Amino acid sequence: MHAASWPEPLGIEGDPAVLAAASEALIGIRRAKTEAKASQKTPVSRAVVGAPAGKLEALRQAAEDLKAVGRIADLELTEADELVVQTIELAPVEAS
Repeated sequence: MHAASWPEPLGIEGDPAVLAAASEALIGIRRAKTEAKASQKTPVSRAVVGAPAGKLEALRQAAEDLKAVGRIADLELTEADELVVQTIELAPVEAS
């Protein structure tokens, strides 16, 4: 049985545009890993994500979360006509 109390709301409002842009970028990052036939757990040494100016600011706000979820060491955000993963460099896989 769950005995801990529910967390209290922080009383702050989030920006839905940040969530939408981050979700779209993460889908692209995951797609790039799939196309590379890599596990979603594979670390990324570098990723470049391009986006229109409006989404670019939203992505900047979510950059640390994107890096954590995507296992990205170096995330570069650039201006582009549409949101797209321009480059993804997977980290070398260590033999077990």
